[in-house]
Amino acid sequence: MVSVDPTHAAPPPRGVGETMLDAEHLTMDYGAVRAVDDLSFTVARGEIVGFLGPNGAGKSTAMRILIGYQVPTAGSVRLAGGDIFREGPTVKRRLGYLPENPSLYGEMRVGEYLAWAAGLKGLRGGAREQALAQVRERLGLQGVWQRLTQNLSRGYRQRVGLAQCLVADPPLLILDEPTTGLDPNQISDLRRLLADWREEKAILLSTHILAEALQLCDRVLVLSRGRLVASESPQLLAGRGAERMKTVVLVRGRGRDPLEGLAAGALGAREESREGAEALWRLEGEMDRTGRLALMTHLAARGWDLVEWSAGLTALEQAFRKLTLEEGLETRRDA
Repeated sequence: MVSVDPTHAAPPPRGVGETMLDAEHLTMDYGAVRAVDDLSFTVARGEIVGFLGPNGAGKSTAMRILIGYQVPTAGSVRLAGGDIFREGPTVKRRLGYLPENPSLYGEMRVGEYLAWAAGLKGLRGGAREQALAQVRERLGLQGVWQRLTQNLSRGYRQRVGLAQCLVADPPLLILDEPTTGLDPNQISDLRRLLADWREEKAILLSTHILAEALQLCDRVLVLSRGRLVASESPQLLAGRGAERMKTVVLVRGRGRDPLEGLAAGALGAREESREGAEALWRLEGEMDRTGRLALMTHLAARGWDLVEWSAGLTALEQAFRKLTLEEGLETRRDA
């Protein structure tokens, strides 16, 4: 079975601060079913760590354990130095948690809801008012402050959920699929906010969007069948999947064959359409990184105009599928 030895997992990148989340040997059994299997990792201040896994990988169970909602069969969780199961109320004030679908009280106005949340986290008087003013400004909630939460759009519901996470200024954020249901502009805004928070907080980000992990995360943790099967930068992980990729290229030009003079291996070319002396060609086949670079150089040198360049799967997607699908097959063979 493929697994990652927690003692040899990739360390946090240079420049990060103290450890804010330390999960050690987490195991969760439901009868004969092991949903989480000896899971260990850390998240430090100054980094965003992606938490990835296919459906059924044990990710949701692990998230419930990390926030103290569920007690594991074995293992421990420390948040900012405190044991979440032994020092729950105190330790949880150091955590900001955003579930995939924020639970807001529809009959409460945004300001009322956040004031109530701030009170639960121990803020009183002037400290609470200052914290509310900061999240209102930081998340652009001025225009909806007096609205009932039940009347908010999906994007603003997500912002209110994030404001609830941030109101007590915790050093650790755990965000579960924070971009679900958002439009492209809202996703861009959220990614910018996360990047802004990176330096001052530790962030664990659960996501199904691999491009998001590549863009935002310093490290990614890949879970499969309850086990940690990768812990490294998304760029290194993508390198595993970049060996050979199906590539489709559309080019336009006046030559007889775009591949003429290039040792193209398995890459084939066919003419798609023609207008006078100019033709649109489709190039398709499996190529490794060296082959892709050689093709780009060849096309540029011969004056072919690139119309489209695409791959069936990105390198990160290929690596993710290889890790999770092969792990699943291996587990079934072992059973």
